[in-house]
Amino acid sequence: MSFRELDTMGDINNLDLCYLDDFVEGIKIQSWRVGRGVRVGELYPEDAKILMRPENPGVQLSSLLGNSESMLVASRDFREAIEKLCANVEIEYLPFTLYDHHKRPYSRDYCIINPIGTFDCLDLKASDIVWDTEKPDNILRIEEAVLDREKTRAAPQLFRLKESPHTYVVGLDLAKEMQQRKLTNVFWTRLRFNDEL
Repeated sequence: MSFRELDTMGDINNLDLCYLDDFVEGIKIQSWRVGRGVRVGELYPEDAKILMRPENPGVQLSSLLGNSESMLVASRDFREAIEKLCANVEIEYLPFTLYDHHKRPYSRDYCIINPIGTFDCLDLKASDIVWDTEKPDNILRIEEAVLDREKTRAAPQLFRLKESPHTYVVGLDLAKEMQQRKLTNVFWTRLRFNDEL
């Protein structure tokens, strides 16, 4: 089994692609929940909407909408791939209407995918981690995540890193499913195991 870190920003060099800088209108203060794998639940509005911003003029839609909020903003095909291979994973699917730059409905085919919780799978010694000097147990950022092979034996096909909840990891089977479906704007980096160093 191998794993990949999924890039939620997509192809930032393709300015034709739709790129989002906002969470759902009206509950922006709750965007931290989706970034950390906490349920949004009843706080989520029935008529949820996300607006495109003028500074991001691209309108071309893709399977994964790149964004600056560390969200998995997924098309119907992307969601179906996850539902197929992650039936036993606790995931919150948050549908919304995407509005264009003129505040007109543009698409209703997307949802925010919020895997709940995190998974403990890093080898902290082998990983390249920047620690907080004032709070030694606090991680500022992870430069390179290195997986502990033993810990990943029970890993699902989609999860968040315990030490970095805004980091999404996909398993090989899910990666293959995404490739077979020809999902667009999906980029990832293969993660190394601690016994591959």
